[in-house]
Amino acid sequence: MAGSKRPYSRSEYNQALLRNALLDPFAVLLLAAILIAGIVLGLTLPLLPVAVVAYGLAAGRTYFDEDEANKVLERERGKRRHSLERVRPDPNTFAPPIRDLMHGARRREFRIREAISRAQLPFEEVEGEVDAFLEVMEGSAGRAQLLYEALAENPPDLVEQRMEAEQRAPGPGREYRAELVDALSHQLTVLRRMEKQLARYYDEMERVLVELDTVRGSLVSASASTDTERQRALAADLRGLREEVGSLSEGMSEAYEAPTP
Repeated sequence: MAGSKRPYSRSEYNQALLRNALLDPFAVLLLAAILIAGIVLGLTLPLLPVAVVAYGLAAGRTYFDEDEANKVLERERGKRRHSLERVRPDPNTFAPPIRDLMHGARRREFRIREAISRAQLPFEEVEGEVDAFLEVMEGSAGRAQLLYEALAENPPDLVEQRMEAEQRAPGPGREYRAELVDALSHQLTVLRRMEKQLARYYDEMERVLVELDTVRGSLVSASASTDTERQRALAADLRGLREEVGSLSEGMSEAYEAPTP
């Protein structure tokens, strides 16, 4: 998956509130009504400042209205969630160990979103980091799947057995057989590195799932707190996990590179 999705930041939320206020039907109709009255009465210039001030007051009332802000937040969350869901891979298309990890991440995602909803606090930054984290994790799952398939097609133990058999084989053509042994040795080196990288992926993702449980627990705790700094700390925790998974994903790509002689 392309890493095009960024976390939903506080500034983006503020921009959404501002757009909503500027396009508020009452404010727009009030502005239009005063301007039309000015045109009809021939008082366009004198009434123009009045129209602007009235529009600004109406828009400002909408901007600072708490109920309206909650509606905007829910709407923007829904848009981003729908966008993410449209491109998310089906966990059941992956190999069993990777599939199980992805299902585990989805379950924790649901619990985190539920905790955010029940916290009744503006955790939009945390939710944005959840979206970005899941995108990176699912992208790393795709690379892990490539490693899994390559190792299933050429099990390292079988390649090693064949290499040893060729080394012991008597008879003519030893020069060509030596070249075959070298090729098998090179293949085995790459496969063993892939094997280690995949095992590391499994271990790291198990740890990440535990960390997600911790994030969820912190959200539950925050629901009983008025600490506004908690959101930033939780978002930073998720951001750190996302960066770790991203580094792990890059490492899996490097596993395909030829070893340095």
